Amino acid sequence: MFDLCVVGAGLAGSAAAKHASKFSRVCLVGPDEPNKKCSPDPNRDIYGGHYDEGRIYMQSTSDPVWAKLAQRSIPRYTDIEVESGIDIASEVGCLMIGNRGEDYITAVKDVAKKDRIGAKVLSGTAARSLFPFLSIPEDDEVVFEAQLAGYISPRRLVKAQITIAKKNGCQHVQEVARGISRVVRGDTDMVMEVTTDSGRRILAKKVLVATGAFTAFRNLLGNGVSPDTKLYPLAVTKLEISEEDAKKIRTMPSILYFGRGGKDWTQDFPVDPRTPVVFYMLPPIRYPDGKYYIKLGHSHDSIPKLLHTRQQMKQWFDHGPDARLTRQMADMILSVVQDIKVLSYHGDSCVVDVAPSNRPYIDKIHDQMGIAIGGNGYAAKSSDEIGRLAVELLMNGKWDIELPRSLFHVKLKSGYGTSCSKL
Repeated sequence: MFDLCVVGAGLAGSAAAKHASKFSRVCLVGPDEPNKKCSPDPNRDIYGGHYDEGRIYMQSTSDPVWAKLAQRSIPRYTDIEVESGIDIASEVGCLMIGNRGEDYITAVKDVAKKDRIGAKVLSGTAARSLFPFLSIPEDDEVVFEAQLAGYISPRRLVKAQITIAKKNGCQHVQEVARGISRVVRGDTDMVMEVTTDSGRRILAKKVLVATGAFTAFRNLLGNGVSPDTKLYPLAVTKLEISEEDAKKIRTMPSILYFGRGGKDWTQDFPVDPRTPVVFYMLPPIRYPDGKYYIKLGHSHDSIPKLLHTRQQMKQWFDHGPDARLTRQMADMILSVVQDIKVLSYHGDSCVVDVAPSNRPYIDKIHDQMGIAIGGNGYAAKSSDEIGRLAVELLMNGKWDIELPRSLFHVKLKSGYGTSCSKL
């Protein structure tokens, strides 16, 4: 019997298992990364967005709630690295760029000022003088964070969190959860039972569901119950450059862009209905294959398409974006990053689960079940705090952050109902 079973071994789940393992007996349920994600596996329909080497982190964003979660998580990166022995963060800085005077960049500046983030506000011209290999529109405004900003490896972060959790006694069951239910143990005690695809049954006093975009496709929250989220297919392009070019632009920071774009940028790019050009870009990162890639992804609102079934999710992860979308994003990289030679490029895919509030769900379904999902495309950098908050709420009944708990209440698509069986 475990004190807590965390279902979902991704970014939030691994963080939760790490934090809970400090004071309780914990089991973490979730499969490892597949050996060949790009090769369709008929026997696998569960994947993860953390199968990658680059996610942007910074402390000031346009949303003060996400900013606060990031500010709680980022200073812990060093401790995670020391405890696990695994490097997870590269402090290369981050540029947040947008049209001067418009909503996005104004909100970023307001958060940076209010939260006393050590960021510089620059003109587009000044930012371009710092990074002459970047085509930054002269009329744009830039918030530049040089410290506690850059990119993390989500793959290594998950590995690091699980490594620490195991050191603390956590048991990792590398299987997929099929269902969760309440059962009666003995005459009166009610406990939680997690069943895996192999038929394994795991008993715990409490369960935390951290299964991201896949939550709706298993019987995890109760019969016919699913979280109120929308599932967006998100595409990225990874453009390969030489080691020589990577060294030439080695000072390149991570980039977030919300604006009208540069006059010399490609016009053939998927756009968000609210603003013409939205993307994020990572500097050259050396991937496990030994090659250097610059990665660019578009806004999850850029493509008016949603995923509704497990089969659609599997197809998207197995086959990824089409050739035209991949080329459009490769062209945008070449519009922004100057004088680099393309060796190759390819597309990749993940899925973003978006809640109506645009904030994560960190809540209790009932006294024995908690939930930590709804990354909304922003959660990787903040996953350590999301996992910690979920554990403190479920296990200790505490909410120890200055943000109102109501901001993170879960919304379900149907009435919650549980069934109990005799054990």
